Amino acid sequence: MEGAAVTSLWQRLPPNGRLFVRFWGGVSLLALLAGIGLQELASRHHSAATTASDQSKPSAAPQIAQPQPAKETAEKSPEAVATNTAPDQQKNDFSSEITPGVAPIPKPMPDMLEPVAGDPGHSLPKIGPNGEMSRNIYAAAIPPVPAGNVRIAILLDGYGLSEEMSLNAARNLPAVVSFAVPAYAPARQPLSETARLRGHEIFLSLPMQPSTAPLDDEGPRALGYDHTAEADKENLEWALSRFNGYVGVTNAFSGLDGDAYAQSPDFTMVSRILENRGLLYLNATPGAPRSGPVMGGDASLTMDTNADAAGVDGQLARLVAMAKSRGIAIAVAGPMRPVFLQRLAEWTRALSSQGITLVPVSALSRNATLSASVSDSKALHVAVPTDPSLQLPAPVIAPAKVGAASGKRSVTEAPLDPPAPTPSQAASPASP
Repeated sequence: MEGAAVTSLWQRLPPNGRLFVRFWGGVSLLALLAGIGLQELASRHHSAATTASDQSKPSAAPQIAQPQPAKETAEKSPEAVATNTAPDQQKNDFSSEITPGVAPIPKPMPDMLEPVAGDPGHSLPKIGPNGEMSRNIYAAAIPPVPAGNVRIAILLDGYGLSEEMSLNAARNLPAVVSFAVPAYAPARQPLSETARLRGHEIFLSLPMQPSTAPLDDEGPRALGYDHTAEADKENLEWALSRFNGYVGVTNAFSGLDGDAYAQSPDFTMVSRILENRGLLYLNATPGAPRSGPVMGGDASLTMDTNADAAGVDGQLARLVAMAKSRGIAIAVAGPMRPVFLQRLAEWTRALSSQGITLVPVSALSRNATLSASVSDSKALHVAVPTDPSLQLPAPVIAPAKVGAASGKRSVTEAPLDPPAPTPSQAASPASP
């Protein structure tokens, strides 16, 4: 009955009605089929895109399965501790810095380092198990010195403070020019490696209280004659552990020379520690005595790096005159300045024709005490509150001033030795 009713309803529709139903029914069916087809196409496209993306990526499964780097799960390697750098900083390639014919300075040796308690990643220099000393291991090679030549050594203070000027100095100056790196701002690894591979030996600039204090302040870790011995020892060990691989220390620091503390009786403690750790000490105060048992040397001249080209040339000429008078001379210059570096580089190229050989500072810093002629020159005039029994001898000769000072460091030199009598004068009888 129901089928007959439906058939009867369809038959009762007018022709136009049946046509209308057929048309829109067909349209609806086509729309449904089109929607199903589009959905299927979209699903297939998404699956293909995902597969292509996965194939284009490198396989990450092996990396996930590998253990994490040592620096995240363990202490630094001995080599990293030796240079006071993170392990990943040692992957840089510095092969282009190797200079043919120049012996690089050795890398810091782990057997010559002593870990600092409570300060992971930093270490102090020490004498090696077979008697190795930093002043020998990390010293630059000494070039041959022709017979009759005088020797000059130059220490540039402030290496590492300016990347551009430090690289300029390391790459354009002879390997025998020595650098001093401040304890407060150790040179970054690229600068340290460039200096090492190019054969430049390094001194640590030790902050010490200058005679111009408090106008000039060498920072919160400076050694001071008004400090306790414990505080000075703590500051000394802090400075000595900032980096490794240096041949010795110096009181040349950021254009100053820490003269007040370096000439006080308190410095004896420092010199004893330096000697026990196998280090050199360069006294950067011309004409001033060097106290204590440490092996070291003494600056003959401090140079003004703020001078113009003519001023720099004049100072270098004075250095040559001093060397020819004494046979040797050590100059300290800093901080680095572009004009000074340019004139210094030009000057070094003409030394061989003047009977002069440039040598590392360490080569002229092997004296246990000052020579008699220089030890009589007490250049410093500083009132230091100390025990009367420990007072240093009073100054008797002031260092000469050469030119006008500019900036913190003036141009000073140790007094020249009196001329030796000629053979004829020594042989002549005394006048009645």
